[in-house]
Amino acid sequence: MIPAADLWQRLPLELIERILDLLVDDYDQDPAYQWTTLRHTARRQMRRIERHFLQYWVPKLTVTLYSGPRCQIDYKLSDHACENRLGVSRVRFQTSGAGISNSLNKRDIQTLWSQYNFENRVAHLRLGEGILKQGMTGGYIVNDTDIVDLKVENDGLDIIFDWRRTLNALLREELMMRRLQEEMTMDKKAELAAKNRWPPFPRIQRLALVKHFVLDIQMAKRVAVQLHRLKRHNAPNEVKLGSLTHESQHLHKQPLPPLPPSTKPRRACCVMCSRQTGPSIFEVIACEESVVLSLDGWEKLDKDELLDLYAEAYGWNCYRSPGQEHNYEWQQASKNDWLTVCSSSAEKLHSVRRWNPWF
Repeated sequence: MIPAADLWQRLPLELIERILDLLVDDYDQDPAYQWTTLRHTARRQMRRIERHFLQYWVPKLTVTLYSGPRCQIDYKLSDHACENRLGVSRVRFQTSGAGISNSLNKRDIQTLWSQYNFENRVAHLRLGEGILKQGMTGGYIVNDTDIVDLKVENDGLDIIFDWRRTLNALLREELMMRRLQEEMTMDKKAELAAKNRWPPFPRIQRLALVKHFVLDIQMAKRVAVQLHRLKRHNAPNEVKLGSLTHESQHLHKQPLPPLPPSTKPRRACCVMCSRQTGPSIFEVIACEESVVLSLDGWEKLDKDELLDLYAEAYGWNCYRSPGQEHNYEWQQASKNDWLTVCSSSAEKLHSVRRWNPWF
């Protein structure tokens, strides 16, 4: 058998270029596969894909800094991102100022960034917002992966980081979650089949999977990745995962020590108004990520079934809210509310929604 490296060398250069182009094009909706697999096909392919990422995917990356429950500050690639002094691996992201509240000044932003570390991910990454999965609602990649080699400038309005290592971490964790999802889904199907509870009809099967995706798998795979991250961090025992918060405990379901008594009086209106912290990644994905797009063959489903599946997911998302567990009537009422809301079908299926603490 001819080694792959020798086979590439025997092919005409023009044919190699064409093959590599087609590989990139075939997976243009899957940056995780492009980066983690296709990039390692050949040295020439690695350079090609890294150039493609810098030109195409890095401009579609958003870094969001959170300040409490209300304020989200987005950083996007600067027009001067690839200044020579930054080299080829580092890029500059800037915020336009949109999302900065009147009560937040540059010093506050600088302070927020100074708190960013392994235990306190006050910023999250979003890739392909409104583009991936054919622009479907909740189809992009979002995670609290490390922003590697981060440097904050201009009082927090500019950030510089290593885009290669940052995207490498983001996309490798994305691929890991896909594998975990496949394994957990197979286990759930086998469990239901063993209890004679696996539906015989494909449409009902998809509804059943959406339920288990929301209630179990969506968060379980995130917890597994977070624990893997902690293990790789090789930190002392006292280092904790900042994403496992009390506010999101109903989602990640991990044991936590009791909260110390609050030093500040709670505001009279509601818990959210008294909250001082931004969201954990579990709260963000509960609002932003669509489990429907984890179903095999979702692209072939008609609009009516997609709407029904999105509504089903929304209903189960409301069901898992604190105080609503085991309230199946609430799940159905929430599903019907989503279906009858005034938004058009196109808007429901193709919109960008962000975390909202009152969601």
